[in-house]
Amino acid sequence: MAREDGDVIPVSIICHDLETLQVTWNPDPLARQNLSLDFRYGDHVLHSCPRYFLLGGFTSGCIFPSRAGLLEVTLRDGGGATVFSRRRPASVWLKPRPPWNVTFFWTLEAVTVSCPAHSYPGLDYEVQHRDPFDEDWQTTSEPQCNVTVGRLDPGRCYDFRVRAVPQDFYYGLEAQPSDWTSVTHWRGAAPAGDRTDGWAASCDSGHDSPRSSPLPLACGLAALLTLAMLLAMLWLRRVKDALLPCVPDPSGSFPGLFEKHHGNFQAWISDSQATALAKPEEGHDVILPRGKWAEPEDHPAPGELGSRALVSVGGATFRLDGSGYMTL
Repeated sequence: MAREDGDVIPVSIICHDLETLQVTWNPDPLARQNLSLDFRYGDHVLHSCPRYFLLGGFTSGCIFPSRAGLLEVTLRDGGGATVFSRRRPASVWLKPRPPWNVTFFWTLEAVTVSCPAHSYPGLDYEVQHRDPFDEDWQTTSEPQCNVTVGRLDPGRCYDFRVRAVPQDFYYGLEAQPSDWTSVTHWRGAAPAGDRTDGWAASCDSGHDSPRSSPLPLACGLAALLTLAMLLAMLWLRRVKDALLPCVPDPSGSFPGLFEKHHGNFQAWISDSQATALAKPEEGHDVILPRGKWAEPEDHPAPGELGSRALVSVGGATFRLDGSGYMTL
């Protein structure tokens, strides 16, 4: 924003690619008023701004078409007083658009950067490059968009960006360079003997770069591996539960077996039988089958059950067969 005598407020003017004029200013909220803009080319009739920008509810800019000839721009406050005025060619405020369709062609130790030329003269084309070990950009400039950058290693990856710069003697000091193109990453094609095929090959931005770090990738892989292990453990647990159901606790069905007799089944059943004989009214019946091996009125003493005796204890019926018990 250049200021001259008579300017009340700073104003920025940009002529985008000789096609559109953009005039911007900072509104004064304390003044509580909008500024109005008028413009004309040559001696034509004044035109009011066709499109205003607003900031905080007040006008802060205007955009209108660019034309050949002398441009007059006037800003007025709410009372009609002039707060800014200029009368110059629109090209004085030129800002070209960034280069487009940029191509890269490699020779043995150099790359040639090319792009279509703008439709108007008086521009320089700057190519900046750096390898992964450079902290600063290296600049090469030519008046045509056919710039050769030398002393490069075709096997190394380089960053490139390009812009168009208005020449001072052609447009003046208020013209601005274009924005940079997006940074691209290129290297020469794989050499065949002492030559390359000439075409640039795209490469990753982190190639040969000491600034890059494998830590984020390693952390991501570790997280994925941990998640996979947790899912596998959960799946195996479900399979185990399905194939191996829980074994019921026998202490609920045989009270006293573990608490009193520490799992000694012979002692437990003998004690249970003695209790049943002493207290038949509690529902623990001793069933002695009649036959040639047992008399109806005989009752074996506790701990001396006869062969093939039936015993009902703890909700289960057992038969003594030889020296072992079988559940019925």
